[in-house]
Amino acid sequence: MKQEISYDKTTKKIYKLPCQQCSGKTNHVVLSSIEQHWTNDENDIEEWDNFEIIGCRGCNDISFRRTSSCTEDQIFNEQIGEIILPETEKLFPNRVIGRQQIKELYLIPPEVVRIYKETHDALCAGLNILAGVGIRILIESICRRKKAQGKNLKIKINNLVSKGVLTQKGASILHKTRLLGNKTAHKGSPPPDDHLNVAIDIVENLLQTVYIIPNKTKKLKKI
Repeated sequence: MKQEISYDKTTKKIYKLPCQQCSGKTNHVVLSSIEQHWTNDENDIEEWDNFEIIGCRGCNDISFRRTSSCTEDQIFNEQIGEIILPETEKLFPNRVIGRQQIKELYLIPPEVVRIYKETHDALCAGLNILAGVGIRILIESICRRKKAQGKNLKIKINNLVSKGVLTQKGASILHKTRLLGNKTAHKGSPPPDDHLNVAIDIVENLLQTVYIIPNKTKKLKKI
């Protein structure tokens, strides 16, 4: 294989990408880049790897973009009548449009925060099985911290209602999230993206209800 390396070929180029700080997609400018280009000895196969340091033009957050392509993957697009070369894109840190971590994590116990962050990271990285299992572990962690009683997670969630931590309606919603985690853990099948996003929304609402809002209320009482 022959290798060529080029520097800053895409510098100052603008991409529309999801930002881990802003909401939705924003313009990102390439600050620096390296391209690696390979050809085989017969010169009939080519591969490209592009590595780019990018900066969001909205919040100035710095991240990393990597793209890869190979002539062996080229396909004929019938709509435009041309051969196109698909490109694989990865962003670091991983992120999903509109899926930011909740704020004020300092009001949540460190054990719970760690599980939440790892679950959030798994979701953003497209690791749906790990994210589904993480959601269940997160619920179990909250139950453990609140000393919920019961031989299984279903009973423990119901016990949170008896303790006044959750409303009955809140528990019913949480049970649906528990079932998603169960199915993922026992069958090893990845939940669909839309199901996971709803489940994360529910768990984030639980964190708000159990930890963040009560801690904020305590501060108001001191005023």
